[in-house]
Amino acid sequence: MGNTLIKDIQYGEFCGEKKEGETQVVRHPTTVNGELRTTMHLGLKTMWEAFEHNLKVGRAKQNFVGYRKKISKTELENKYTWVTYEEGNRKILNFCRGLNVLNLCPEIEIENEGTYRLLGIYSKNRPEWLYSYFGAVRDSITIVTVYDTLGDIALEYIFTQTKIKTIVAEAKVLKKLLNLAKNGKTGQIQNLIVLDKNEDEESCEELKKLNFNILTFEDVEKEGKEKGKDIELHLPGPDTISTINYTSGTTGNPKGVKVSHNSIILNTDVIEMLGLYLKEESDIYLSFLPLAHIMETLIMAVLVSRGIPIGFYNGDAKKLMEDAQILHPTAMCGVPRIFQRVYEGIQDTLKKYPEFIRKMFQKGMEIKMKDLQEKGILTNIFWDNIAFNHVKKFLGGRMRFMLIGSAPMDGYILNYLRCALSCEIVEGYGQTEDAAGILLTKTWDPVSGHLGGPGYSTELKLVDVPDLDYKSTDVDPETGKWRPRGELCVRGPILFKGYLCLPDKTEEAVDKDGWLHSGDVATIIPEHGNAFKIIDRVKNMFKLQQGEYIAPEKIENKLSDCKYINQLFIYGDSLQSYLVGILYPKTKDVIDFLQKKGINATKDNYKDYFEDPDLIKDILTEIDRFSRSNDIKGFEIVKKIYLTKEEFTIDNELLTTTLKIRRHIAKKHFEKQIKAMYEK
Repeated sequence: MGNTLIKDIQYGEFCGEKKEGETQVVRHPTTVNGELRTTMHLGLKTMWEAFEHNLKVGRAKQNFVGYRKKISKTELENKYTWVTYEEGNRKILNFCRGLNVLNLCPEIEIENEGTYRLLGIYSKNRPEWLYSYFGAVRDSITIVTVYDTLGDIALEYIFTQTKIKTIVAEAKVLKKLLNLAKNGKTGQIQNLIVLDKNEDEESCEELKKLNFNILTFEDVEKEGKEKGKDIELHLPGPDTISTINYTSGTTGNPKGVKVSHNSIILNTDVIEMLGLYLKEESDIYLSFLPLAHIMETLIMAVLVSRGIPIGFYNGDAKKLMEDAQILHPTAMCGVPRIFQRVYEGIQDTLKKYPEFIRKMFQKGMEIKMKDLQEKGILTNIFWDNIAFNHVKKFLGGRMRFMLIGSAPMDGYILNYLRCALSCEIVEGYGQTEDAAGILLTKTWDPVSGHLGGPGYSTELKLVDVPDLDYKSTDVDPETGKWRPRGELCVRGPILFKGYLCLPDKTEEAVDKDGWLHSGDVATIIPEHGNAFKIIDRVKNMFKLQQGEYIAPEKIENKLSDCKYINQLFIYGDSLQSYLVGILYPKTKDVIDFLQKKGINATKDNYKDYFEDPDLIKDILTEIDRFSRSNDIKGFEIVKKIYLTKEEFTIDNELLTTTLKIRRHIAKKHFEKQIKAMYEK
């Protein structure tokens, strides 16, 4: 018997005429016969209106943001302190007026761009991030988002390009700013609004000696409160640039993406599209994805426009579960790695229980998985009480909705967490250029491994990529059914206003008909309501010696399920005939192999054996076997590997802030090892 849930799912519908070399346009079913939505269903047009809306509809006394107060530099209170919308509004307006009184955001002429008033925010998520943001947009000031994990080269590039004068900076980044300043790499920055100044007084004093004006957030607030009451503020319009978000690109310098208020506001209807309405009286959101990332900015807009309290994590992702167990959130957004850690945490905990409890848990999981697949049901009163309620406590016990973005999520793990937590989990896709939200799955869809369909304000199509043999006329070889493939293109009022100072790059990304070419290759699944699935990248391709095109990200994604592979960077020299790989392996698989070989390997010493020829041979054998079983072509199979003891992380700059491999950095970082593999 077929799954009626799946039959009822419709993510998009084709419309218009088909052109040569591309699919028909795909729209949300409700817009297929009309116009794309150009206004938010609540009628709000700017981010300031989204915030102010709460004061107008009686939410002034409701919680706005929450945080854990510091007891010392290393200790935090075991409770959340909350600030209401009314209190937040006072802080925001005083800060906004203080920016004016102190002339911290003067007009800046940027060549070929016009005049801007800019404020940078260089900090992890915290209440002051939002106070600064809304304080700026209240007076049409544009925020320049700065990741707290950016390297020196990227920071210098951003500071120089924007000519920014003032940065809101947390104490933890002061040493980095000081080092840049000593080398003349902070552009035209004159003012630092320091959060938690007392945590690094030494750096503050050194920066003062270099002629930086050091202020605290409270200083700016005070000036605004005492001297700024009569200052005229200028409200933003829908087309006003809300943020300049710098992409964490995998190659070259980051690009400054100009995102308007309208782009973000329109995408807040993503919650409406989900059919899931967050409830102001009972829901709490746990925020830990960087607010400098457009995805979290979008989620923030959704929450603020609906008056949902936002609780910030403590700043250390490793203690995220501690925050969750104190906050008891109902919703959160994250990347696959975070949810992988939750899954691994559950597995590690289960190992500590007696065998009969583990078997009972597994039985309950089997039943709940079946209910999910056949009925779309996530709860089971009997099994939840018997086996799963203690698991829910990992994330505070109340979690009911999670959104996953940035990268593909393992389908089994996704459904496992759905069942273990009795939680709706959806996957989304978007780019900074389209305000993060162009594809989204439905909460009741039991099928994982795709990204759903378009929202109300976008239309999509696929365009042939002949070099990679992706065509709009492709057919699934197994089923014989039409399965179009091609580069995903997006059009609609949510699109960005161009790249700052890079008109050629803007023209390269957006064609004359207004279509943004994403650089991602997708397929459409007609039998599943025209859901979209990302399968490859147009960008980052290279050729091998014989002229074969290689899309490394596609191969890396496929090999992510292969035994031994935790993280993998694939490289190919155009003068060589084969691929090599830098591999950070799975601890358990390596230890298991070494122990079978008779080596007393443990978590403490297993990396000492990374050059063991038998281990290398076994890994390559497994890669070859897996590759041939998973439609990876012969010339795409990795022939040599180097086992690195160093995990790919944001801190060592091998990963972007969205956890993608920074290929140009990785190539340089492992230059010696790559050269050695090709010389052998």
